Amino acid sequence: MEGRQSTGSPLSPLASHYEIDDWVWHKDDREGYRRSRVLSVDNFRDSIIVAADGPSGASQAVRKSDVRPFYDVGEERTFQDCTEMVHLDDANILDNLRKRYSKDEIYTYTANVLLAVNPYKSVRRLYSREEMEKYWGKNPGSLPPHPYAIADVAYRRMQRNRKNQALVISGESGAGKTETAKITMHYLTSMSRTDVEHGNKIQEKIVKANPILESFGNASTVMNMNSSRFGKYNEMMFDRVGSLVGAGIKTFLLESSRVVFQQHGEKNYHVFYELLAGMDEEFLDRLMLEREESYKLLHSSGTPPLQDGSPETQRLAKQFEELKYALSLFINEEEQ
Repeated sequence: MEGRQSTGSPLSPLASHYEIDDWVWHKDDREGYRRSRVLSVDNFRDSIIVAADGPSGASQAVRKSDVRPFYDVGEERTFQDCTEMVHLDDANILDNLRKRYSKDEIYTYTANVLLAVNPYKSVRRLYSREEMEKYWGKNPGSLPPHPYAIADVAYRRMQRNRKNQALVISGESGAGKTETAKITMHYLTSMSRTDVEHGNKIQEKIVKANPILESFGNASTVMNMNSSRFGKYNEMMFDRVGSLVGAGIKTFLLESSRVVFQQHGEKNYHVFYELLAGMDEEFLDRLMLEREESYKLLHSSGTPPLQDGSPETQRLAKQFEELKYALSLFINEEEQ
């Protein structure tokens, strides 16, 4: 697909030669890559003087190795699949993701890999029943990128090849891995040949197990207030005709050191704070605990102790009630 260079001479996809007035991307500590215009080229020092785009763009010298060619397709145009781009490098991929993100198009393919950018808000139109049904049995490239498409491919291959399938969901803390797993599992539950009531019961049990997993396995970090500090393997079992017959969750690699030590500004596992916030005074006395005490185990990293009646304490108390209810569904009172 042909494009145009915004100003200056065209650059080849593997350009290492730049000329004055060419637009390029160069590495930037704040933005990852920043669009700039070439002011001069110093071949002797293997560097380029660039001026950043925008009114506040100051000139600076950058190494040629930190420069990527800029390919202008217009601010409005984006690529649903990054492999359709002329320059398949980190700078242009990030620019494509940025433009799609600004339009709430948070999913993008790179060949058979789905990239997801956490919107940190609800984008309800993406997860309606009508939207889900669009992907049923369709080729992934025929519809906008979505976890539904990836889940559908796995389901079809399972039925066709009679082999187990795996969806690997990876990313850094706060990227949205847990939510993406929920989305794919909801699709597989809803679209499999399963009795609605039976499928809903299995899905409900998986959902209601979350408070247990999050209380004992999640903690507040610098990057994410509800960060999973363990690996999770969700398993869904289907019979020969494609009906969901069971599901399970396996956990591994729990960050056990967090129980006794946390980095500055981070917290221990949620369950400790939920217990202090949610237990009544009589039970706290029996355990010889105080709600507002600054326990070294919980607050040595500089986080403040709980304040009785504060919104944070009320939130934790509510989570403690959800935890107790979830435990009552899966574990008898004696084992609790």
